[in-house]
Formats: sequence, C-alpha cells, structure tokens
Amino acid sequence: MTEVAIRATGDEGDVEQTFLKALALLEQAHRRLHDVVKDKLERSGERSLTGVQALLLYEIGDGETPASALRARGSFAGTSMSYNLKKLQEGGYLIQTRSSDDRRTVRLKLTPSGLAVRARVQDLFEKQATSLEPTASVRPDDLDQLNRTISRLERFWSDQIRYQL
Repeated sequence: MTEVAIRATGDEGDVEQTFLKALALLEQAHRRLHDVVKDKLERSGERSLTGVQALLLYEIGDGETPASALRARGSFAGTSMSYNLKKLQEGGYLIQTRSSDDRRTVRLKLTPSGLAVRARVQDLFEKQATSLEPTASVRPDDLDQLNRTISRLERFWSDQIRYQL
C-alpha cells in the first residue's frame, strides 16, 4: 500500500496514535508501580525509601548480585542506579563490596533491613498477583500477551540502537 493510500485509509495515523498511547500507558504504569510500592512501605512504617529504591532492593535479591547484572537487565539507568545504591548503602539497606578478582566489579548484598524491605515488596507482588483476575479482570493469558508484546517492543528498540535503524 502506498503512503497516500495508507493516509487515505487512516491506518498509519491509527498505528501512530495507538503506539503513542501505548508509550504513555507504559510510562504511567511504571510510575504508578513506584507509587504503589512507596505506599506499601509507608503503610508499614518505612518512610525513608523511594519506590525506585525498594524495587532496586527487590531486584538485588536475597543473595549476592553484581551491580552490572542490574544494569544488564535494563531495569535501572547507570547514574540513577549509582545514586540510589549510594543512598541505600548510607541507609544501611545494602553492602557494596569490590570483587577480589576484578576490582572494577561491585557486588551487592542486602542487610537485614534491606531483606525486610525486599520481603515487603515480594509480599505486595504476591498479593497483587492473586487479586488481578478477581479485582481487575486481568487473566493469565492477558499477562502472557502483554509480556510477549513488551518483549517484542524491547527487542525492536534494541535493534533500533544496535543497527542504527
């Protein structure tokens, strides 16, 4: 179909508008997740952390994790992550150590306080997962489709960078 024919049918505008709406919804959902996590922490008496910091503790896990693994997962940007890791260490939520093999490698481990926050976030996610269908009519197959679509978008954007498209 030619560009003129696409414009005449309105398909290109529909795709563009739908894409832009999807981008806005992804961003809003991401911000709302931070708000929900922050609210959960505040209700349990934890007022010193942001939602981003709590999610960072959750992503670190209950073992020892290289900081580079968090960056590789794409969840956290470099400068923002560095700032938040510093704040989390200062707050007593995690310990950063340099690898004895490679001094450039930083390993992260949660303190008991960090593990407690991580447990609260994990509890929140478990409760939300069980209430998605009865409360929000979100079924497992809806989530499967969402995950496939978001994965394809992420791959599309990665290719844009990698292949300079």
